[in-house]
Amino acid sequence: MTVRKWDPLRDLLSLQERMNELFEESFAGRLEEPALVGSGAWAPLADAYETPEAFVVLLELPGIDEDDVEVQVDGDMLTVKGQRRGLSLRPDRFHRMERSHGPFLRSFHLTEEVEPGRVSAQLRDGVLRLELPKVRGRAGSRRERE
Repeated sequence: MTVRKWDPLRDLLSLQERMNELFEESFAGRLEEPALVGSGAWAPLADAYETPEAFVVLLELPGIDEDDVEVQVDGDMLTVKGQRRGLSLRPDRFHRMERSHGPFLRSFHLTEEVEPGRVSAQLRDGVLRLELPKVRGRAGSRRERE
């Protein structure tokens, strides 16, 4: 019989991780645009920030080809959707499967309109970098006007 020393900190960290997962699952549908239906749906991690000239959005998309990603800009709404393909060969047994695959959808409501014709996208090292130039000649952002 193996005796394992009890580590309360490990148990607390495990509980915290599980609680975080539950909160993320319960709030994910409320924060995003309509979720994709299906067991394979997932959401890539994203960072978004603003400069005086543009919005910049970075999405983690490792293992995804450019052809499997679609970027849409409509006024002040950015939508990125695509798909991560699963394994092409099916092993007899999986020992661990942690990477999500299947369709994804992320939508971002920007604080002001951008120029769709000037949006640039670069997928490098598994990170999609979107630069969305703001419409020129606007008198401040929506936040400043309100």
